[in-house]
Amino acid sequence: MGNESDYESEPLSKKPKTKGFKGTAQRLRQGKESHLAHRASLDWRQDQKRVCEPFGDVNDCVDLEELKTILMQSMTAETLLCAESAKGLKIYYDPQMPLSQFYPRGEESIITLNPYRPKGDLLNMLVRELRRAWQHRQGALVNPMSFEPDEAVLVNRAQQADVLMVSIKVAWELKLVGEADAWNFMAGSSMADITRAFEIHAQKDFRTLNNGEASRAAYDKFFEGSRTKIHDKRIIHQMLLDDQGYMKSQQKRPKVSMDLFKKLGELPHGRNYLSLSGKKPPTDMCYSTIEDRSNANFLWFIKFERSFQEKELQMLQESVKASADIVDFTKWSLHTRRPADPGL
Repeated sequence: MGNESDYESEPLSKKPKTKGFKGTAQRLRQGKESHLAHRASLDWRQDQKRVCEPFGDVNDCVDLEELKTILMQSMTAETLLCAESAKGLKIYYDPQMPLSQFYPRGEESIITLNPYRPKGDLLNMLVRELRRAWQHRQGALVNPMSFEPDEAVLVNRAQQADVLMVSIKVAWELKLVGEADAWNFMAGSSMADITRAFEIHAQKDFRTLNNGEASRAAYDKFFEGSRTKIHDKRIIHQMLLDDQGYMKSQQKRPKVSMDLFKKLGELPHGRNYLSLSGKKPPTDMCYSTIEDRSNANFLWFIKFERSFQEKELQMLQESVKASADIVDFTKWSLHTRRPADPGL
């Protein structure tokens, strides 16, 4: 699959590059069986009719109880399903949902999944939303819009990277017990490089599964390339929509601290992967730099507009204060006028 920027920069009339497709086809024909294991993932992406049009009825899709049964074979997913955060949690299929969504509603939170996704993807999506429910319970699922624009982008990226990393960890644990659907779908997706980064550490030393090294490798890999572009675009568009007064709000917003990332990096089993020694702090500039010019321009506009609104309000307050201090020169001149000189 190509990058979004490739399609944006090249005209539609230009002949597509087929070198990559030919190489992939040859590798699938001549490669090992492990390559063919990703066939379901690749076929689903190439079937445009299936992507664009719903098929069958929700009842014809993978049963939710079957998904839960499979996830119970993973130690991490089992904890997420049986944790305090999962009490009262409702899971539904929603054909109108593009992917998946978690709705925090107190004791009766809801997770919705698109039933027309492949089985491997359904497992991954369910794990991500269970992770969000767990983070919500831990106090780490904060709204990125509660921070300043630059920090809102960082928090949003970190939350997206975290849920993806946990889904990869669960997929690996399921693969070890013979349930490879989730892993094979991920390995055949655009996130294959992240799964590979996790796999390299896990195969080299199994202790990295619990000491946080494999998880941190996958987390850091998420920020490479242009992968963060789509997530930045979404959060920036939310700022521009201003449906909650983000652009006009003048309240002081809290700074992003390490305490938030320590909560975010907590895992049901194993060491906190965001507090490892010898690693860059998760607040480092490398995690928040925006290289896409369009997103960077819009973010600059948001910061400028907020600064302008703040300055305008400050000037208005100062003008009101100055108007209250105006001296009535008419009264002052009457009381201070000298008496007329009788000699004149």
